[in-house]
Amino acid sequence: MSDRAPRRHSIRRRVLTFLIPSLLLLVLLGAWFSYFDAVNIAASSYDRSLLDPALDMAENVRIGADGPRLDMLAQAQEALLYDREDRLVFQIRDAQGSVIAGSPDLAAPPALAPGERVFFDGLYENEPVRIAAIRSDSGVYVQVGETLNKRKRLIGEMLAGDLIPTLMIAIGSIGLAWMGVSHGIAPLARVTSDLLGRSPRDLRPLDGSIAPTEIAPVVDAFNRLLSQLRESTAIQQRFLADAAHQLRTPLAGLQMHLELLLQRPLTADVRKEVEMMQSATLRASHLANQLLVLAKAEAGAIALAHPQEINLRSLAHQAVQEWVPRAIARDIDLGFELRDATVEGDPLLLGELLDNLIDNALRYTPSGGAVTVRCGYEGESACLSVEDSGSGIPIWAREKVFERFFRIEGSPGNGSGLGLAIVKEVVEQHGAALKLDTPGDVGTRISILFVSSSRRENTAAPG
Repeated sequence: MSDRAPRRHSIRRRVLTFLIPSLLLLVLLGAWFSYFDAVNIAASSYDRSLLDPALDMAENVRIGADGPRLDMLAQAQEALLYDREDRLVFQIRDAQGSVIAGSPDLAAPPALAPGERVFFDGLYENEPVRIAAIRSDSGVYVQVGETLNKRKRLIGEMLAGDLIPTLMIAIGSIGLAWMGVSHGIAPLARVTSDLLGRSPRDLRPLDGSIAPTEIAPVVDAFNRLLSQLRESTAIQQRFLADAAHQLRTPLAGLQMHLELLLQRPLTADVRKEVEMMQSATLRASHLANQLLVLAKAEAGAIALAHPQEINLRSLAHQAVQEWVPRAIARDIDLGFELRDATVEGDPLLLGELLDNLIDNALRYTPSGGAVTVRCGYEGESACLSVEDSGSGIPIWAREKVFERFFRIEGSPGNGSGLGLAIVKEVVEQHGAALKLDTPGDVGTRISILFVSSSRRENTAAPG
């Protein structure tokens, strides 16, 4: 099977592929008719002038005792046959076809009745000529031949006079066709821009008013598909949220009973098993909470339809204060370097993002380590980052850690593999950029750049 992408058909190309050859064909047809019209006009005009010297010579043929002869002085012949552009020759034959005057190189004329005249093409010294032939009442044939220079010039001038305006009209028509097609398909570009400007989760219907009538059925069908996808996504999110919510209550009850059980005197092997059950329950509770957060993040497009202005400094300061007890319990230095930075977004989703970053950093940072939360501006973009002094993330896994349920084999902690997936989902919802790097020899720093934010005055905060 071939991996080559299917060939796409362009409306503009199809229309212009039809219009341009059609216009060129019309130009060629116009040139063909103009050429024959010019040939006919040139022939009729110059044939009449060519007939005059033949008639004059025929009138000056005298019939003597020794037969017919041309009674015309050489000067008169020269004057009669003078032309600045073309060369003229004549020939006179008697009734029997013998040449009695003029050039013998002209071919014999066709058989003519007395008083009949005819025009035809011939050769004189291997040069094409136009010949006028008449037969007088006495039976004498008179022919006058003329080269075609004037005729060719007249035909060229007539063709130029006809074809240049025609070509200009054709070129102008092609330009107008190009602009007309571009103007006609401009609504398609607006539909495309609307689609490309959306996030993958934005399933709002397309604005049918910007679509031309010809593709309105396609837009309607696409909107119906989007409606079905919205319903399907909403059902999945409700199921995920309901399932996670239903799990939280029994898991909380189980955790409480296990804590009460651990307060009683137990044998060492039973206590170990109960502690393992408590750890598994905590992981399950954490997973249920993460699933709820993920469902909320996936539905974030609705919240972001009306974003709020958020100061990252206030958001980060509040989050750090909530996580300080957990950090102290694990002997981890949780610090912050906060500056004012304003973004537009959903405060709940950004709060979940920061909670997951801090939680992830605390889980994978060993005792005695440090976690630092920073916010401020990098250039024109607001930035939020969380840096830890843990073992770091291998280069090969830096893309995979943002996938759902991915955990590096052998890594410490009891994470669910959803924390960074939630971070990525919220980042995409806000049109931000996500960056993961190693600040030094060890550790991990995850930064979020809000590229659409506007620069505000920075004010340093003590931390």
